[in-house]
Amino acid sequence: MARTFILVGDHYQLPPLVQNKEAQEGGLDVSLFKLLSDAHPESVVNLEHQYRMCEDIMLLSNNLIYSGHLKCGTPEVAVRSLKIPNINGIKQHHHSQIPPTPNQKQICLGTSQGRCWLRDLVDPSAKTRLVNTDTLFAPALDETNGSRIVNPTEAKLCTQLVEAFISCGISARSIGVITFYRSQLSLLKLNLSRHLPDLEMHTADKFQGRDKEIVILSCVRSNADNHVGDLLRDWRRVNVALTRARTKLLVVGSKSTLRDGNELLGKYVKLVQDRGWIYDLPKNALENHVFESDNLMGSTQASSVHGRAAATPSPTKKSSPVSAAGRKSGVRKPLSPVQARLTPQGLRKPAKKGAKLMSGNKVLGNRPVLQDVVNDLVG
Repeated sequence: MARTFILVGDHYQLPPLVQNKEAQEGGLDVSLFKLLSDAHPESVVNLEHQYRMCEDIMLLSNNLIYSGHLKCGTPEVAVRSLKIPNINGIKQHHHSQIPPTPNQKQICLGTSQGRCWLRDLVDPSAKTRLVNTDTLFAPALDETNGSRIVNPTEAKLCTQLVEAFISCGISARSIGVITFYRSQLSLLKLNLSRHLPDLEMHTADKFQGRDKEIVILSCVRSNADNHVGDLLRDWRRVNVALTRARTKLLVVGSKSTLRDGNELLGKYVKLVQDRGWIYDLPKNALENHVFESDNLMGSTQASSVHGRAAATPSPTKKSSPVSAAGRKSGVRKPLSPVQARLTPQGLRKPAKKGAKLMSGNKVLGNRPVLQDVVNDLVG
């Protein structure tokens, strides 16, 4: 037996997935690393220097999760910014002239004629931004069908951003697209299929341990109830998503929904607002620029992909076990582990080959990671 052993890891990011009900009830969904860290805090040594994120991006997780302990490894890492080979490449998405129509104010002729939201967000100085969809003329609302959730407007915005970066000479290999929902990921892959496999697109869970020069994050949730769902309530999953980018992180989402979604997301919105890092999209942003029509899938195509006859209202905002626990013990700290254990019901065996699985909500309850697993299986 060794007299000393060392564990290296970060229990502020996603833990291992435990699917067995008895194992969960027995406490095996809490890692040994987490147990030892809590039991022997004097033995914990924080590796505070990181070499991935520039200082602006690091500031997010540093303030929200790591209590200010993180530091950039070198001054060069701190000031690092995106290098764009040809910023003028974005001109191919501008209209060449004003068309003689009543909608002439909705198009973008380039920065010489006014504001260009694509140019503003591609600019290297915009190292991290919350790209606020609340200001769009047509609300960018999420659409639900059982346990499957998509936001077609966000998917189109993310697609346009990716196309803009590539038009400016950025390699698709330098870009990562992240979302919290498998159904949204399927829609994004459909929109951007011509850039696969160089362009990496994954859920936040699968992006853990990876990084990209540019990360575009689609939050999906946007509704009148400000309901963010279980996936966005998981602070560890949010931490993973916010720490994947080196020089540019664009978070596409609804400021109002995120702000009122839960404590951590509210702190994120306040932080970026205080820093001037919220970018309010122009009301006609979706129609401002010129793109190849076959690369931009609309909501009608999304409906055919996911089998939706019509969008259904977002679920009514309910108190989750996490928030309920937080009310009992006062304000929950971002680093506090989730105490409530939610155990899934067993999956019903299909009656015959090709039979459909039961509704994800009935089968899996509020187990977001297991919902990802099932979504992987059913596509």
